[in-house]
Amino acid sequence: MQVLWSYLELILLILIGIQVFYSLIFALVAHLPRKIKRQDQKQYKITILIPSYKEDVIILQTAKQALELDYPAELMHVVVGSDQMKPETVEKLSALGAEVVVMNFEHSTKSKNLLAQMQAQEGEKWPDYFLILDADNRMDKNGLLETNAIIREDIPVYQLHRTAKNDNTKLAVLDGITEGISNTIFREGHRNLGLSSALIGSGMLFEAATLKETLENINKDSAVEDKLFEFYLNEHRKTIDFIPHIPVYDEKVSQGKNFSNQRKRWIAGQFHALRVFFFPGLIALFKGNIGFFDKMLQMALIPKLLFALLLFVAAALSFVFSSPHPYWYIYLGLYAFTLFICIPRSYFQWKNLGIFIELPKAAFYMLLAITRIRKNQSVKQFEHTQKEFISEEEEK
Repeated sequence: MQVLWSYLELILLILIGIQVFYSLIFALVAHLPRKIKRQDQKQYKITILIPSYKEDVIILQTAKQALELDYPAELMHVVVGSDQMKPETVEKLSALGAEVVVMNFEHSTKSKNLLAQMQAQEGEKWPDYFLILDADNRMDKNGLLETNAIIREDIPVYQLHRTAKNDNTKLAVLDGITEGISNTIFREGHRNLGLSSALIGSGMLFEAATLKETLENINKDSAVEDKLFEFYLNEHRKTIDFIPHIPVYDEKVSQGKNFSNQRKRWIAGQFHALRVFFFPGLIALFKGNIGFFDKMLQMALIPKLLFALLLFVAAALSFVFSSPHPYWYIYLGLYAFTLFICIPRSYFQWKNLGIFIELPKAAFYMLLAITRIRKNQSVKQFEHTQKEFISEEEEK
């Protein structure tokens, strides 16, 4: 029995060690300097797409802020995809100056919403680039000008720096921290090693023809379109850049139920993507497509919070059963160091120490989310993450 446990522990050490060192390497590389080229000569025609599903409460403020961005009016267009929103909301959006594309899908997904908005731009309204925002997003006043300045003809897709716009609860702070960690490892770290950045669902800038091609070739019934975007783009060796100095402010979930529902959708999508792309990812490695293989490998990684909990439990069990391997303690220390150096400096405030109390609750919500996942849920069932209206006064 002791021999069997030793072999099992060795296998676990190898598998878990892969995630520890994968995260550590990209976290360290992310702190190397990277110069982002600017161009101020050409101004591109940019259309902002805002897919909205039952977002009557928050969409008016978002559309208004988008329309007020500092950019030449003749080169900027704001479109809202209205899926199952009230007629009076549609009227108010039109009165603000936004184009509204009304749809009522039986099975709603962001991909379908985006495709409908994009198809409505065919012809004279067709832009050079599409910028995708969520219904709760906002940008700085000069955000679109800054976005225009980083566009390069050799890079078709950009992920802007999505960051939290609210810290009204400890859970919202924790959600913002985890997103900051992901920005460091999966975006900045990857770009510094020459790989494509991960996408995050909003704050995404697409060369128009590239978005059209991508949307027309992915499974539009999936609720995790950003992962499908990434696989398609990596398969066709199209680079995704990460732009850390242009923020897109995103409302973080502040209630446990919404946190659990959101993570359930994400984890279900990750499981589904791993199942679909596992063997194609291995084949891509032998064909020299490192980006596609790396994306498949990311789908096999355990979510950060659960992985940290797993390492803590493994280290505790190793101590109780007097394991001969000290590696569990080393792994736990290395992963804690990795997460620490990835946390955005803005969160290092005394008031945020309270998030340590939130960690067990967040881990419970994620475990609960896993137990509620049903087969092919990310494809067959769309679940909307309910957001709350956070005014600018509350943000401050």
